[in-house]
Amino acid sequence: MTRSQDELQIGYLDRDLLVAWKPHGVLTSGNSGATFKRRITQYLHEKNTSERPLKIEPCHRLDFGTSGWVVFGLHLEAIQKIGEAFARQAVTKHYLALLHGTPAEKMSIRIPLGGQTAQTDLRLIKSGQIAGAGSVSLVTIKPLTGRTHQIRKHTHAIGHGVVGDDQYSHAMGIYRGKGLFLCAHEITFSHPFSGASVHVSQLPSRKFMKIPFVHQAGLERQIILSSPSS
Repeated sequence: MTRSQDELQIGYLDRDLLVAWKPHGVLTSGNSGATFKRRITQYLHEKNTSERPLKIEPCHRLDFGTSGWVVFGLHLEAIQKIGEAFARQAVTKHYLALLHGTPAEKMSIRIPLGGQTAQTDLRLIKSGQIAGAGSVSLVTIKPLTGRTHQIRKHTHAIGHGVVGDDQYSHAMGIYRGKGLFLCAHEITFSHPFSGASVHVSQLPSRKFMKIPFVHQAGLERQIILSSPSS
Protein backbone atom coordinates (compact mmCIF):
# COMPACT_ATOMS: atom_id res chain seq x y z
CA MET A 1 0.00 0.00 0.00
CA THR A 2 1.40 3.39 -0.98
CA ARG A 3 1.65 5.93 1.79
CA SER A 4 -0.04 9.27 1.41
CA GLN A 5 1.90 12.28 0.13
CA ASP A 6 1.71 13.81 3.62
CA GLU A 7 3.86 10.96 4.94
CA LEU A 8 6.75 11.58 2.53
CA GLN A 9 9.89 11.88 4.65
CA ILE A 10 12.38 14.51 3.51
CA GLY A 11 15.79 14.39 5.17
CA TYR A 12 17.43 17.24 3.22
CA LEU A 13 16.33 19.65 0.49
CA ASP A 14 17.86 22.65 -1.27
CA ARG A 15 17.95 23.96 -4.85
CA ASP A 16 20.47 21.30 -5.89
CA LEU A 17 19.47 18.06 -4.23
CA LEU A 18 16.95 16.21 -2.13
CA VAL A 19 17.32 13.24 0.22
CA ALA A 20 14.09 11.32 0.84
CA TRP A 21 13.08 8.05 2.49
CA LYS A 22 11.97 5.30 0.10
CA PRO A 23 9.58 2.78 1.69
CA HIS A 24 9.86 -0.97 1.27
CA GLY A 25 8.05 -2.34 -1.80
CA VAL A 26 8.55 0.64 -4.11
CA LEU A 27 10.77 0.85 -7.20
CA THR A 28 13.28 3.69 -7.09
CA SER A 29 12.64 4.48 -10.77
CA GLY A 30 11.67 2.78 -14.01
CA ASN A 31 8.74 2.42 -16.38
CA SER A 32 6.24 1.54 -13.67
CA GLY A 33 3.99 4.49 -12.84
CA ALA A 34 4.17 3.93 -9.09
CA THR A 35 7.89 4.66 -8.67
CA PHE A 36 9.57 6.68 -5.96
CA LYS A 37 10.96 9.04 -8.60
CA ARG A 38 7.43 9.84 -9.74
CA ARG A 39 6.34 10.53 -6.18
CA ILE A 40 9.30 12.86 -5.61
CA THR A 41 8.70 14.58 -8.95
CA GLN A 42 5.09 15.28 -8.02
CA TYR A 43 6.13 16.62 -4.61
CA LEU A 44 8.76 18.96 -6.07
CA HIS A 45 6.57 20.22 -8.89
CA GLU A 46 3.91 21.13 -6.35
CA LYS A 47 6.52 22.77 -4.09
CA ASN A 48 8.60 24.55 -6.74
CA THR A 49 7.69 28.24 -7.06
CA SER A 50 10.64 29.41 -9.16
CA GLU A 51 10.78 29.61 -12.93
CA ARG A 52 13.77 27.29 -13.01
CA PRO A 53 12.79 23.93 -14.56
CA LEU A 54 13.53 20.87 -12.49
CA LYS A 55 15.34 17.82 -13.83
CA ILE A 56 14.83 15.20 -11.16
CA GLU A 57 16.83 11.97 -11.12
CA PRO A 58 17.88 9.52 -8.39
CA CYS A 59 21.67 9.39 -8.16
CA HIS A 60 21.66 5.76 -6.97
CA ARG A 61 19.16 2.95 -6.48
CA LEU A 62 17.73 0.93 -3.63
CA ASP A 63 16.21 -2.47 -4.36
CA PHE A 64 12.42 -2.80 -4.50
CA GLY A 65 12.36 -4.48 -1.09
CA THR A 66 14.88 -2.15 0.60
CA SER A 67 13.80 0.98 2.45
CA GLY A 68 15.99 3.98 3.18
CA TRP A 69 17.46 7.26 2.04
CA VAL A 70 17.75 8.04 -1.67
CA VAL A 71 19.59 11.08 -3.03
CA PHE A 72 18.03 12.95 -5.96
CA GLY A 73 19.78 15.57 -8.08
CA LEU A 74 17.53 18.47 -9.09
CA HIS A 75 19.42 19.66 -12.16
CA LEU A 76 21.89 18.12 -14.60
CA GLU A 77 25.09 19.39 -12.96
CA ALA A 78 24.00 18.18 -9.52
CA ILE A 79 23.01 14.79 -10.92
CA GLN A 80 26.43 14.44 -12.55
CA LYS A 81 28.42 15.56 -9.51
CA ILE A 82 26.55 13.34 -7.04
CA GLY A 83 26.78 10.43 -9.45
CA GLU A 84 30.55 10.97 -9.60
CA ALA A 85 30.71 10.98 -5.78
CA PHE A 86 28.99 7.60 -5.69
CA ALA A 87 31.30 6.28 -8.41
CA ARG A 88 34.44 7.23 -6.47
CA GLN A 89 32.94 5.83 -3.25
CA ALA A 90 32.80 9.24 -1.56
CA VAL A 91 29.30 8.57 -0.20
CA THR A 92 29.02 6.62 3.07
CA LYS A 93 25.92 4.50 3.60
CA HIS A 94 24.99 2.45 6.65
CA TYR A 95 22.33 -0.24 6.60
CA LEU A 96 20.47 -2.17 9.25
CA ALA A 97 19.56 -5.74 8.39
CA LEU A 98 18.05 -8.80 9.98
CA LEU A 99 20.14 -11.85 9.10
CA HIS A 100 19.56 -15.56 9.53
CA GLY A 101 21.63 -17.14 12.27
CA THR A 102 24.35 -15.43 14.29
CA PRO A 103 27.37 -14.04 12.42
CA ALA A 104 30.67 -13.11 14.05
CA GLU A 105 30.61 -9.92 16.13
CA LYS A 106 32.62 -8.10 13.46
CA MET A 107 33.26 -9.18 9.87
CA SER A 108 34.77 -7.73 6.74
CA ILE A 109 33.47 -9.68 3.75
CA ARG A 110 35.70 -9.45 0.69
CA ILE A 111 34.20 -11.53 -2.12
CA PRO A 112 34.48 -10.30 -5.74
CA LEU A 113 31.16 -9.74 -7.49
CA GLY A 114 30.78 -9.65 -11.26
CA GLY A 115 34.54 -9.74 -11.66
CA GLN A 116 34.98 -6.63 -9.50
CA THR A 117 36.32 -6.21 -5.98
CA ALA A 118 33.63 -5.85 -3.32
CA GLN A 119 33.82 -5.29 0.43
CA THR A 120 31.09 -5.26 3.06
CA ASP A 121 31.77 -4.55 6.74
CA LEU A 122 29.33 -5.99 9.26
CA ARG A 123 28.83 -5.56 13.01
CA LEU A 124 26.51 -7.63 15.18
CA ILE A 125 24.11 -5.65 17.39
CA LYS A 126 21.87 -8.31 18.94
CA SER A 127 20.56 -11.81 18.28
CA GLY A 128 17.14 -13.27 19.00
CA GLN A 129 14.33 -15.45 17.71
CA ILE A 130 11.35 -14.79 15.47
CA ALA A 131 8.60 -17.26 14.65
CA GLY A 132 9.01 -18.73 11.21
CA ALA A 133 12.68 -17.85 10.84
CA GLY A 134 14.25 -19.17 14.03
CA SER A 135 17.53 -17.63 15.15
CA VAL A 136 18.16 -14.22 13.58
CA SER A 137 20.49 -11.27 14.21
CA LEU A 138 20.22 -7.52 13.91
CA VAL A 139 23.37 -6.12 12.29
CA THR A 140 24.68 -2.83 11.01
CA ILE A 141 26.31 -2.99 7.59
CA LYS A 142 28.65 -0.62 5.76
CA PRO A 143 29.27 -1.45 2.08
CA LEU A 144 32.63 -0.05 1.01
CA THR A 145 31.83 -0.69 -2.64
CA GLY A 146 28.55 -0.42 -4.53
CA ARG A 147 28.00 -3.60 -6.52
CA THR A 148 24.50 -4.76 -7.50
CA HIS A 149 22.84 -6.68 -4.63
CA GLN A 150 26.18 -6.54 -2.79
CA ILE A 151 24.82 -6.83 0.75
CA ARG A 152 22.38 -9.57 -0.17
CA LYS A 153 25.00 -11.58 -2.09
CA HIS A 154 27.72 -11.19 0.53
CA THR A 155 25.56 -12.13 3.50
CA HIS A 156 24.12 -15.07 1.56
CA ALA A 157 27.64 -16.24 0.69
CA ILE A 158 28.65 -16.45 4.36
CA GLY A 159 25.49 -18.39 5.26
CA HIS A 160 23.68 -15.51 6.98
CA GLY A 161 21.38 -14.16 4.27
CA VAL A 162 18.95 -11.29 4.78
CA VAL A 163 15.65 -12.38 6.29
CA GLY A 164 12.86 -12.17 3.70
CA ASP A 165 15.16 -12.33 0.67
CA ASP A 166 13.27 -14.18 -2.08
CA GLN A 167 16.20 -14.20 -4.51
CA TYR A 168 19.12 -15.35 -2.36
CA SER A 169 17.14 -17.63 -0.09
CA HIS A 170 18.37 -19.20 3.14
CA ALA A 171 18.61 -22.96 3.72
CA MET A 172 15.63 -22.70 6.08
CA GLY A 173 13.55 -21.28 3.25
CA ILE A 174 12.12 -17.81 2.66
CA TYR A 175 10.58 -15.92 5.56
CA ARG A 176 7.40 -14.69 3.92
CA GLY A 177 4.81 -12.05 4.67
CA LYS A 178 7.03 -9.16 5.81
CA GLY A 179 9.32 -8.59 2.83
CA LEU A 180 13.05 -7.90 2.91
CA PHE A 181 14.59 -6.83 6.23
CA LEU A 182 17.16 -4.42 4.82
CA CYS A 183 17.15 -0.69 5.47
CA ALA A 184 19.56 2.08 4.36
CA HIS A 185 19.07 4.11 7.50
CA GLU A 186 22.02 6.54 7.26
CA ILE A 187 23.84 8.42 4.50
CA THR A 188 26.68 10.96 4.58
CA PHE A 189 28.34 12.87 1.75
CA SER A 190 29.78 16.29 0.87
CA HIS A 191 27.44 18.73 -0.82
CA PRO A 192 28.48 18.84 -4.50
CA PHE A 193 28.67 22.66 -4.54
CA SER A 194 29.14 24.01 -1.02
CA GLY A 195 31.29 21.15 0.24
CA ALA A 196 29.30 21.08 3.50
CA SER A 197 28.63 17.69 5.07
CA VAL A 198 25.15 16.31 4.44
CA HIS A 199 24.25 13.66 7.02
CA VAL A 200 20.81 12.10 7.41
CA SER A 201 19.93 9.23 9.74
CA GLN A 202 16.89 7.72 11.40
CA LEU A 203 15.61 4.54 12.99
CA PRO A 204 14.75 1.68 10.63
CA SER A 205 11.31 1.12 9.20
CA ARG A 206 8.45 0.13 11.51
CA LYS A 207 8.55 -3.59 10.68
CA PHE A 208 12.00 -3.80 12.30
CA MET A 209 10.84 -2.06 15.46
CA LYS A 210 7.86 -4.42 15.83
CA ILE A 211 10.23 -7.32 16.52
CA PRO A 212 10.61 -7.52 20.34
CA PHE A 213 14.36 -8.12 20.57
CA VAL A 214 15.04 -5.41 17.95
CA HIS A 215 12.83 -2.97 19.84
CA GLN A 216 14.80 -3.78 22.99
CA ALA A 217 18.20 -3.33 21.32
CA GLY A 218 18.39 0.36 22.25
CA LEU A 219 18.87 1.60 18.70
CA GLU A 220 17.96 5.11 19.79
CA ARG A 221 21.19 5.20 21.79
CA GLN A 222 23.30 3.69 19.01
CA ILE A 223 22.10 5.78 16.09
CA ILE A 224 22.67 9.54 15.85
CA LEU A 225 19.37 10.91 14.63
CA SER A 226 19.23 13.93 12.36
CA SER A 227 16.10 16.06 12.42
CA PRO A 228 14.63 16.01 8.89
CA SER A 229 14.15 19.45 7.40
CA SER A 230 12.26 20.64 4.37
